[in-house]
Amino acid sequence: PGAMPLILTGVRLGIGLGLVLISLAEIVGAKSGLGFMMWNAWEILSVETMYVGLIVIAFLGIAFTLILTEVERYLVPWKASR
Repeated sequence: PGAMPLILTGVRLGIGLGLVLISLAEIVGAKSGLGFMMWNAWEILSVETMYVGLIVIAFLGIAFTLILTEVERYLVPWKASR
């Protein structure tokens, strides 16, 4: 029980890093996905499309953080909220 807050913090950081790395992998070697869409928009100078991709990735990050915060609140009720 004492390690659970640290484990969940690691999971939260891992999901954030994973989201960034998946986007970068799509930029480098995919033919579809948000990363590819952003890279393609950058190549053809479609700034609006590129920002849509960035905003979608940001919203995904926020959603994952909120979900993991609720999971942490359920699994670790003894952790003091900040």
